[in-house]
Amino acid sequence: MKKLFCVLLTAVMLFSMVACSNQNGGNQNGGNQNGTSDNGDGSNNGGGDSQTEVRQVLMGINSSQPPASFANPDGTIDGQNYVVMQLVDELLPQYEFIYEAVDQDALIMGLDSGKYAAAVGNFWHNEKREASYLFPEYPIAGGVEGIAVNKKYFDKVQTLEEFATEGLKLTPQEASGAMYDVFTKFNEDNPDIALVFESGDVIASGEQMKWVIEGRYDGAAMFSSEYDELKETVDPGDELYFVPFYAVKTWVLYSKAETQLVADIDGAMKQLMDDGTLSEVAVEWFGYDVYKYFE
Repeated sequence: MKKLFCVLLTAVMLFSMVACSNQNGGNQNGGNQNGTSDNGDGSNNGGGDSQTEVRQVLMGINSSQPPASFANPDGTIDGQNYVVMQLVDELLPQYEFIYEAVDQDALIMGLDSGKYAAAVGNFWHNEKREASYLFPEYPIAGGVEGIAVNKKYFDKVQTLEEFATEGLKLTPQEASGAMYDVFTKFNEDNPDIALVFESGDVIASGEQMKWVIEGRYDGAAMFSSEYDELKETVDPGDELYFVPFYAVKTWVLYSKAETQLVADIDGAMKQLMDDGTLSEVAVEWFGYDVYKYFE
């Protein structure tokens, strides 16, 4: 009898061990390693530990375009464009933006080859670029344009319209440049006070300022940042003054394949525009709110 009882007890113990082994091993095939249940279709409703898949996005950024973007001697990146894109990245947990600071030529080459998803720089909009790249809805920033005018016109000229009304002459404008298009559009809209200018080769802003001082021309179109930088050395006699009139929008260019990325970035940019963050960043880096000059 004792012998039979021992045999039965041994069988029960073996059965229990097998059952426990099957229960513990079931997660290897029919369930998840973290102990949550699998619904059979790959979904997981039990754990609450699911994480957003983060896509790393490689972007090229201009290394020598201060204050928009630039590389410091230690290799770190800084500038208004860089700060804005960082703020955008913080609002998009599904992405991690990674940057390579390169010159303008390498920026475009990297975008064209597919190395970069985006080229972060101060790019103007034109039809050729629109055919090759995606433009977002919101510009990254812009540059305030104006005219360095001979001071003898100070009492008469404080706007672009007044400059044109006086029949004053601008320095030559590069036909492929942004300002050539702006002035051409102005003349189309204001045929009675058309600006006097002609197309010509690219001439350094400092040289154009000298021409105005010498009286060869009455005004030279340039960015306010250029005027501020050159004023002390080129115009020590204070013979010029600056008339702002327009802000040229500048853009980040994206690969044609990045439609979802652009849509997501536009959503973040709208939020930063609406809450005033973009204006604050612009004032910090440029000294003025560039966004208010767009219209």
